[in-house]
Amino acid sequence: MLRFLGRGSAFCNDNNCAFFAQNSRLVLLDCPMSAFHKLKTIGADALTGCKTEKITVLVTHSHSDHTGGIGMLVHFCYYVMHIPVEIIAPSSAVKDKLRFLLKELDGCREEGYTLISADEMQTGFTPVPTIHSPELAGQCFGWCFEIDGTRVVYTGDTATLDTFKDVLTDGAYLYTETASFDSAVHLRLNVLKEMLPELEKRGIKVYLMHLDDEDKIAKALPDVKFAPLYE
Repeated sequence: MLRFLGRGSAFCNDNNCAFFAQNSRLVLLDCPMSAFHKLKTIGADALTGCKTEKITVLVTHSHSDHTGGIGMLVHFCYYVMHIPVEIIAPSSAVKDKLRFLLKELDGCREEGYTLISADEMQTGFTPVPTIHSPELAGQCFGWCFEIDGTRVVYTGDTATLDTFKDVLTDGAYLYTETASFDSAVHLRLNVLKEMLPELEKRGIKVYLMHLDDEDKIAKALPDVKFAPLYE
C-alpha cells in the first residue's frame, strides 16, 4: 500500500511522508523538506515506476514538518521537472494558509501549481477532522481513500483514533502515528496498545508512523509493524 520517504516525528531527521502511485501520478501525503530532498535524489519516476506526469500532495495540517517542502517541490517541478503539482487542502481554512505560504512566503509561480480544497470539490480523497494541536483547532485532518479497492486510513498527527471510527472499516489499512513520550497532542502508544486486539479482530492492518523513538516503540509494541520505508 503506502511507502514512506520518512516516518519520524517533528524533531527527527526524516519527517513523516507517505506516498503511492496512481499510474503516472505520484501522490504524497504531506511534504516536509526532508521528503523533498529524498524525492529529488531518488527521482519521482523511481517512485511511480514510470514517467511521472503529475504530483499530488495531500496536506494534513500546516505544521512545518508536514508542509515545509511544498514550496520547494513546486519550484523544482516548475523549473526542472516541468510537471504540474496539485495540492489538496483538507479544508478552506487550511487552503488559505497554504495559499499564503506558496504565494507570499515561497513566491511560487501561480502557473506552477493548482491549490484546491477537498471541501469545495470531489477529489477522490476524503479528509477526516481530528484532534491535534490546540493552536490549530479545527484545522488538523487525516485522510481516507482507496488503493486498488482497499480502504486506507491515514491519521496524520492525532491525539486519538476516536475521530476515525466512522471510516475505519473492517479489513482497512490503518497508518497511525504513535508517541512514546507524554504528549497531549499525539497518540500515546499505551492508548494504541489497548485498542490493538479489537483492530486485529476486525482484520485491520496497523502500521506505525510519525515515530519519536523507534527503539522504545518497538519494545513496547513488538508485534506491530512500522510503516515501510522506501529503499
